[in-house]
Amino acid sequence: MELNFNKTDDLHATLTVALGKDDYAAAVEKELKKTQKQIAIKGFRVGHAPIGMVKSMYGKSILVDEINKIASQKLFDYLKENNIDILAQPLPSASVKSDVDIENKQDFMFAFDLGLAPKFEFNITNQDVLDRYIITVDDAEVEKEIESLTVRFGEMENVDSTEEKDIIYLDVTELDENNNPFEGGIANKNISFTPELVKNEDLKKQFIGLAKESTLTVNLSELLNDNQTVIASSLGIDKEKVAELKPNFKVTVTEISRRKPAEINQELFDKVMGEGVVTSIEDFKIKIKENLEAYYKGESDHHLEHMIGHLIDEKHTFSLPDEFLKRWLLNSKEEHYNTENINERYASEAKVLKEVLIREKAAQMFDIKVEMQDIEEASLGYTLSMFRNYGMQNPEYEFVKKFSDDSLKKREYIEQMNDIALRRKIYNQIKEIVSYNDKTVSIEQFYELLKEHNHQH
Repeated sequence: MELNFNKTDDLHATLTVALGKDDYAAAVEKELKKTQKQIAIKGFRVGHAPIGMVKSMYGKSILVDEINKIASQKLFDYLKENNIDILAQPLPSASVKSDVDIENKQDFMFAFDLGLAPKFEFNITNQDVLDRYIITVDDAEVEKEIESLTVRFGEMENVDSTEEKDIIYLDVTELDENNNPFEGGIANKNISFTPELVKNEDLKKQFIGLAKESTLTVNLSELLNDNQTVIASSLGIDKEKVAELKPNFKVTVTEISRRKPAEINQELFDKVMGEGVVTSIEDFKIKIKENLEAYYKGESDHHLEHMIGHLIDEKHTFSLPDEFLKRWLLNSKEEHYNTENINERYASEAKVLKEVLIREKAAQMFDIKVEMQDIEEASLGYTLSMFRNYGMQNPEYEFVKKFSDDSLKKREYIEQMNDIALRRKIYNQIKEIVSYNDKTVSIEQFYELLKEHNHQH
C-alpha cells in the first residue's frame, strides 16, 4: 500500500491511495465466507453453497465494496495521523485519474481531491474598541409608557364616529367599471382595519369622522396597503386571486370599536406588575422606569453583540477552497444546487462556513465547552423570546419550561440550541477582551444611530 499527499496550494490537495492484492485479499476472503453462510442458492442448503460459486456470483461486487472501503479508511487514517483538517468530504480527483480496473488488474489506485481548512488565528484583542451605549430613560418616557399601558389594558367599546386609531368594521362589495356590483365578485364580505395604518394619507382622511352606515367607494388594495397577503386573508380568497380583483369596492361602516384607556389605579398596577407588587403611583413609576431601563439595556447589549459580529468578520478575512466547495455542493446537494445558481448561492454557504470555523477557533482558544445546562438555558431564552414575539409578555414559567423541554426532544432543535449557547459563550468572552467607548444617549439618539448604522450596511 502506498499513499501520496500532494498539496497544490494552501487550500487544495490531492491524495492517492495505491492498493496491492495483499492489502485487500484477506478482507475480500472474509466477506466471501460471510456471504456464503447467509445466501440461499437453489439446490443447496443455506450456508452450504460452494465458495467458488459464491465467488463467481458475488466476487466482483464484494471486491469493489472492500477496496473502496479500505481506500476510504486509509485516507481518513492518514488525515488524522498527520493532523490535516479538511472541509466537506473528499471528492474523486478532477486532475488525477483513479485506476480501478477490476476486470484486468489486481493493483488499484484511488485519487481524491481535498479542500483544506484555512490556517488563521483568532486575533481579537483589547486593542479593539467598540462603542457601548448607555441609554437614559427620562420622566417623559415613563409617562409615555404609562399612557401606552392604559390603552393596552383598556376595554373595547363601540362608538358612533371614527377616529384614526379606531378599529373600523366594513361590509365590502366588489364593483365593476360602472360602479355596479360585479357579477360573481366579492359581495357583502366583512373586513376590519385601522385608519392609523393606512399609508395613503388622502385615503386615510376619508375614514376620519365617519358615522355608522356611512358608505364610500374606495380602492380596496390601497386601503390595505397593497399587501396581497392581508387582502387575501381579509377577503377569504387565495393569494393568487388578488391580482384578478377589480380595484373599486363599495364599503359600508358597520361597526366602530375604540379602546377606552384603563384608569390608573390598583387594578392596572396588578394587571401590569402582578398582584400587590406595587400599591402607589410613585412605586408604579419607579417599576416602569426600572423595566424600561432593563429593556433598553437589552437593546444596547443586542447592538453590542451585533457590532461584535462585524468585528469578528473584519478581523478574520481568510479564504476558503471555493472551487472545491462548489464542486462538493453540486455533487452532494443536487436538489438545491446546479451550474446556474451555484455562484449566487455559494456566497451564503461560504459566509456560514466561515462563521463556524471562527467559532470553532474561538472555542478552542478559550477552552469553551457547551454543557447540557447551557443548551437548556439557551432553549428557555429562545422559547420566552418566541412567546413574547407572539404577544405573550409574561407567560408562566412552567408553561415556558414544558414547551422548551418538549422541543429539546428533537435532535435538530438541540443542535440549534447548542449553536446559540456556543455563540453566547464566545461573545461573552469577547466582551471581556475588547475595550469600550461608553456613550450616554437618549432613546431617540440610540435609534437614530441604529438607523444610520443599518443604512450603512
